[in-house]
Amino acid sequence: MVVYLKLKRKCFLKPVIRIKNIYSYISKNILFTINIFVGVALVLSNLAGHISISQSSLIQIFGLIYPIILIINIVFLIFWIITKSKLAFFSLLIILLGFGNIINNFQITFFNKTNKQSHQIKVLSYNVQNFKYKSSSSYSETKSEIVNFIINQKPNIVCLQEYHSMANLFYQPLKDIRDSLNATTYYYESYFSRKNNQLSGLVIFSTYKVINKGRLKFDGSRTFGIFTDVIINSDTVRIFNIHFASTRLEPADIDFVVNPEMEDSKALKNRSIQIYYKLSQAYQLREKQLNYLIHKIESTTYEIILCGDFNDTPSSWVYNQLANELNDTFVKKGVGISSTYAGPLPLLRIDYILTGKKIETYGFTRYDIKKSDHYPISAIIEQNYSNK
Repeated sequence: MVVYLKLKRKCFLKPVIRIKNIYSYISKNILFTINIFVGVALVLSNLAGHISISQSSLIQIFGLIYPIILIINIVFLIFWIITKSKLAFFSLLIILLGFGNIINNFQITFFNKTNKQSHQIKVLSYNVQNFKYKSSSSYSETKSEIVNFIINQKPNIVCLQEYHSMANLFYQPLKDIRDSLNATTYYYESYFSRKNNQLSGLVIFSTYKVINKGRLKFDGSRTFGIFTDVIINSDTVRIFNIHFASTRLEPADIDFVVNPEMEDSKALKNRSIQIYYKLSQAYQLREKQLNYLIHKIESTTYEIILCGDFNDTPSSWVYNQLANELNDTFVKKGVGISSTYAGPLPLLRIDYILTGKKIETYGFTRYDIKKSDHYPISAIIEQNYSNK
């Protein structure tokens, strides 16, 4: 009787075990199929920095979401390791193929100085989002808080993007900030002509003597950059302040990207095409601006400090072309991801402080101050005279 029951139990368990094995096999293959898709997406995001926008603007979108794609691939790697699957080698290989991209996006630094020495230079860059002037109830308060933050940081060089001022108060606010910073001078350029008594543009404040200035603009583009030549320790240094073309995505567009829910598949397709068109147009203009800037950099005989809102990530063509010319202070002394976009899209580092090859970086800070849709950043730098 006991033998009979055992045999009956085995006969009952065999189909159950077989079903479990089949279910496990199907689940594993479904997961691996998904892994292949996100693996291919990671490869494309790694290629974004090496394929020009004119060759493919579509691939730049993969570069835009690189951190998210990388994290998903890391999750798969951990899962395959836990389940002791050889598929872990696939995920590991895909991740390691973009090792250089990982360094540009993620950093671990053990010697990051946040306080500068007297002979060092503190550079601060901040897209202040026009001090949120469209919200009349918070404009004055936001502007005051941002200005006080900048003053308390005691920087030697300040580069602001989307600086806003009422036209009839155009000079006075800049003068007040200059005096508060003990800056020698400032240089301001508006994106737009005077309109509705509103001005928005780029400004550079400096505690150093300015001997020259200029702007970056060509037909079909607004003023997307300004520069000043300053004297630092008897050497001339050129400071660029850049604001590359924005994607012009509306809040509704960003909400759709974050949460793409639509009942009508045709509406979903049309909305996706509209957003891609906006991104593509921005990328193409950005490439023209990039080429113009690189020409200026290569024709400059001085050491360079370049700050700005690139509206692009470290995985992009724009960033990689500039990183070939200059050093990224975040890569030198940054910590973690240091995402600088404070909007709904996560993990985007789109604001930068780059320097010439003969300038050493001693510290990098991203400030967790949400007074704009960007976070401010600063770097502690010093010219390395031994490299002259």
